[in-house]
Amino acid sequence: MTFGQRFLLTLAIVIFLLVALAAVGFFVREDEEPATVFGLASAETRPELCMDDETRERVRKLMLEALDTAFRERIEKLYEVWLSDATDQPRRAAKGADAAMRAYYHARGAAMKFSPPECSG
Repeated sequence: MTFGQRFLLTLAIVIFLLVALAAVGFFVREDEEPATVFGLASAETRPELCMDDETRERVRKLMLEALDTAFRERIEKLYEVWLSDATDQPRRAAKGADAAMRAYYHARGAAMKFSPPECSG
């Protein structure tokens, strides 16, 4: 056999095996409803997050403290970069600080709105 004939024979065998596997998968599968075979992640039930007032305020306080720490560290990093690479400064530092302040403002607003419902029972 020439190389071309061996290649075509190998290709035909591979295609035959793929078709055979597909047929076996099609005919052997269990006759279940598609919804029970493939469940959606969004359909899974998760218990609702609930907190008492004291826990809610403690969590909010921790979120705000973490946000303050992250913002402070980001500004420190901007200054470190400025001191190590003066290229196009202070424009780069100002742009980074502006982005950090905007993110801080929006994240702080989200943390202040954090209000899981009161636990029942």
